Amino acid sequence: MFVFLSFLLIVLGLSGIFYDVLLICMNPGTFWDNVTSFTHIWSLAGICFIALGIYRLRKKNSFWSSLKKSLKLIVVSLLAFILGVSLCSLVFICNPVLTDMNEQADYVILLGGGIDKDGNLPLSVMNRVKKAAEYLEKHTEVSCVVTGGTLKWLPYSEAPELKNQLVKAGIEENRILVEDKALDTIQNFENSIKLISNNSGISVAELLDKKYVIVSNGFHLRRAERLARRMGFANVSGLSAKCPAYVCLHNYVREIGAYVKLNMRILLTGEPDLLS
Repeated sequence: MFVFLSFLLIVLGLSGIFYDVLLICMNPGTFWDNVTSFTHIWSLAGICFIALGIYRLRKKNSFWSSLKKSLKLIVVSLLAFILGVSLCSLVFICNPVLTDMNEQADYVILLGGGIDKDGNLPLSVMNRVKKAAEYLEKHTEVSCVVTGGTLKWLPYSEAPELKNQLVKAGIEENRILVEDKALDTIQNFENSIKLISNNSGISVAELLDKKYVIVSNGFHLRRAERLARRMGFANVSGLSAKCPAYVCLHNYVREIGAYVKLNMRILLTGEPDLLS
């Protein structure tokens, strides 16, 4: 059993490294984009598991058993706290406010979620486009803002390609507003409502009372809705696009960190501020 558990740790470690490589290959970025990718958290975890497995085989003893009781208590307490916060966050993340496809909105905001080094949208983002197109086909009088700028290390902005894919799906160009400067979800909303205001002649204050449908993948909607309401949007709900199975684990782990970070930011700084 001791040897089996040691080899199991090594196998888990190799699986983590393989998962990292898979994620990079499925959505290839530029050299520096790949080097700085958050996906490397899986390789880091994998290296730790491999090191623990090798330690057990060489020392004929587990690393855990070599720790002092006081240190074990600290580690267990820290892990329990992290697990508790993560589970609470996950409950919120898995329960966004969803709209019915038949509900009429004033505007749709289609959030960007990545683009590769060749200017192609990953499958998860293409699913967002399809969901937005489905809604816009049903509600022909509704306009859509596509939002997403040029991320660091990548040569293309997301928004123009989002529009291009919507047009290919049959949505009229004059119904699509392009916001191509935003670098995060806060800027997505901030820039989008200013763009709508400039295009319609309606003040931002008035626009905040309109009904908005946010289109994103399910793992991202809760945080997006929380941000929108925090910024003053009075009536927002989401349309959930499917996420490819192979990337779900990574996306939810990353989203837990992002959701905790957002709540800490609100708690410590009060940001983001209300739009006006």
